[in-house]
Amino acid sequence: MADIWQVIGVLSTVVAITVISFLLSIWKPSTHVQSLQNKHVLITGGSSGIGLEIAKEAIAQGSYVTLIARNISKLKEAAHQILQELQCDKNRINIKVADVTDYEAISAAIKESFQWMPVDVLICNAGVGSAGYLENMSVEWIDSIVGTNIRGTLYTLKVALPIMKERSFKHPSALLLVGSIASMYPLYGGGVYTATKYAIKGIAENLRLELFPYNIGVSFACPGFVETPLLSEMEDSVTDPGLAEVAQRVTFYDRSKAENPRDVARVILGAVTRGKSCVATSGQGGKMLSLLTAGILPADSFADAVIDIIALVPLRILGYIMIGYVYAVIWINHRTRTIPVKPAVETIPVKPAAETFLFKPAADKL
Repeated sequence: MADIWQVIGVLSTVVAITVISFLLSIWKPSTHVQSLQNKHVLITGGSSGIGLEIAKEAIAQGSYVTLIARNISKLKEAAHQILQELQCDKNRINIKVADVTDYEAISAAIKESFQWMPVDVLICNAGVGSAGYLENMSVEWIDSIVGTNIRGTLYTLKVALPIMKERSFKHPSALLLVGSIASMYPLYGGGVYTATKYAIKGIAENLRLELFPYNIGVSFACPGFVETPLLSEMEDSVTDPGLAEVAQRVTFYDRSKAENPRDVARVILGAVTRGKSCVATSGQGGKMLSLLTAGILPADSFADAVIDIIALVPLRILGYIMIGYVYAVIWINHRTRTIPVKPAVETIPVKPAAETFLFKPAADKL
């Protein structure tokens, strides 16, 4: 009987190893663009910040780039900076002036870019932001943030996707949407910006399903606090010291530890060439948030799925502890700033009891 159980144990182990090996071999990231060598990378919001660093890194890896932005002088400056730093052929850089919120302008810019060279990688990076309590945000700023971050992304995709689909079966391609840590974790005092970045995550996840039948990879990147002009603009937009203090504590923000945009660019392009559906650039904290907010769509590989399952419960517990701290900070700040302190009892003047009578006693009339 013992021999039979030993045989069953051995067979079970062999079957388990076989199944795991099979899953490891077939369930892995789909790399549609394995190298950027001689590929055309189109980047919206490419004149500064992360977009500009993506362009530099892409050219360093041998690609051609198209930069799209609103300001022609900044675009020319960005192109000059790339040429100076990388000493590359100027024919590797194409610049197009367009506001992503203007459908006609972005449509013309993208179509002309495809005519210059078929696009292999589309990176939707254009974005703006501002901080402040939602009720204090001006209508103009709300329209600007929502228009650029959401509408601008949708307009870009609406124009580019039909063209990419036409050639995708013979020419695999990829697109990447740049979100933010705000796509995974609400940024206190940045309600409008957070809303738009959650929306970008939703667009990316939906495109993973819609583009599944096509040979187009979809990636989503979540940078943390990156040393860019946008980060400075977000800081400068905070006029309430109380908001700034709470936001800094609950988001664990430290400007001195802001991410290097060049490092972020490498991670983003690495997601494209490695076929990763979602990457967080802000170290272990970003990876933790990425696992906690993964949603229902499957992991990129069997190994990732196993890690997700094992890590889910401890990370969820850690998440509860962290969000408990966040609530405590917000509540203490709210109580301190909004609950008035009652004056001490002895400071309230007490009138003589006799003065409380409406009429004098009858004896006084005698």
